[in-house]
Amino acid sequence: MNIVSHDGPGREGAITTALERMHKSGGRNQTWWYLAQDQIKCLSKSAVRHIASETIPAPVGDSHYRFCYEFIWPVMHGLADQVTYVEEDFFLFKRHNAIFAAQIERQQSHAPYFVQNYQLALLPKFLKNDGRESAMFWQIPWPSSICSEHLPAVIEIAQSLLKAKALAFTTQEYADNFNNFVDCHLPFINSSRAFGHVADVIVAPLGIDLDHWTTRELTAANDVAGEISTPYVLSIEKADLSAGTMQRLKAIDLFFARHPELQEKITFVQVISRSNPGIKAFDKYWKDCQEEIASLTEKYATDSWQPLVSITQGLNSDQMAQLYRQAAVLLVTASAGHNLTAKEYLACQTKENPGIVALSNSAGVAEEIGRYAITFNPDDIDAIADATMRCIMMPTPMRLRRYLRLKQLLQQNTLEMWCGTFSKLMCSDQAEIAEVG
Repeated sequence: MNIVSHDGPGREGAITTALERMHKSGGRNQTWWYLAQDQIKCLSKSAVRHIASETIPAPVGDSHYRFCYEFIWPVMHGLADQVTYVEEDFFLFKRHNAIFAAQIERQQSHAPYFVQNYQLALLPKFLKNDGRESAMFWQIPWPSSICSEHLPAVIEIAQSLLKAKALAFTTQEYADNFNNFVDCHLPFINSSRAFGHVADVIVAPLGIDLDHWTTRELTAANDVAGEISTPYVLSIEKADLSAGTMQRLKAIDLFFARHPELQEKITFVQVISRSNPGIKAFDKYWKDCQEEIASLTEKYATDSWQPLVSITQGLNSDQMAQLYRQAAVLLVTASAGHNLTAKEYLACQTKENPGIVALSNSAGVAEEIGRYAITFNPDDIDAIADATMRCIMMPTPMRLRRYLRLKQLLQQNTLEMWCGTFSKLMCSDQAEIAEVG
């Protein structure tokens, strides 16, 4: 199976790790197509080669970026008030996808393609028109409702997704939402489903490489929290409206107001990065979060202690594992998305002194592990502060019981199993898999 994705190899992150695993495990003719700056590249088993074709023109790339993050992203996260629709941007989004497809179509291989995420949402249609099969992994949510003014573009995207042989979502809720959308707005599809002419909609939450995370060693060179002398509560996120960053910051303020005895005895640590710079809503959210951080620091910091430590530089997996292993609590406040940091954190814990997850009940991963985490409504600041306190005060025997059950759950859906899901779907005849990323 060949791979097609918008981002390519060499980047830190769970999905890149997954794609690299898929590529390495494939046959000798397997390829990985991706975008590097404005140029389409193809990674084969022997080399990275530049495709002899036009690059993505700057106006096309710029419009594609805006359409992804000003339209698709907020629509799919249920943030209708943040949506901007520009007809020209949608037109050039289509052009961007068509350029990708044209490069693939010039190749001789008709092995199946694994298409990663919404930036290439129209690729299944283009591939199908050229007689090529694909599987699509939709990594972000699909909402329960969509405003009428946004429907035409979303219907066109859904029609393309249905051209895949398999369409995978990270949770049952998102899969159900998509099916309901199709039933409501594309009712004629149901007759095609009966004859297997449209995608099988499946649930395939991304697993993690357990061996990778459980074998990381604690070393002084990887300790990015070495100056923190207290137990700490860790959060890891891109600062966007679905991550719940602002709610978490307000909950930290409330936490220390309610528990002044824990000032200078507990620290909150955040690994935080700016999300989608140049997009107005994201830029404003980042600015608002920085102001909230400054206010929180001014209110509680002392000469020897800060209530919140922000880490904004990029960290490698060894540094991340060090942070995970030493954190007493992982706090996830996201209102949507899959949030694999919770799985990575649990994989790094040990039975001698396991940490615990305080988890938004709207985070995608809550569908898998929520039974054994401390869950809360991410819009409820009081609930976030209370859940954090419950985790901090939880006795070791109770943390251990939860940890052992959660470890079992992680073992039931590893990265290898996740990759195998698509291999079986697309390559039952043992054909090679072409991945597009």
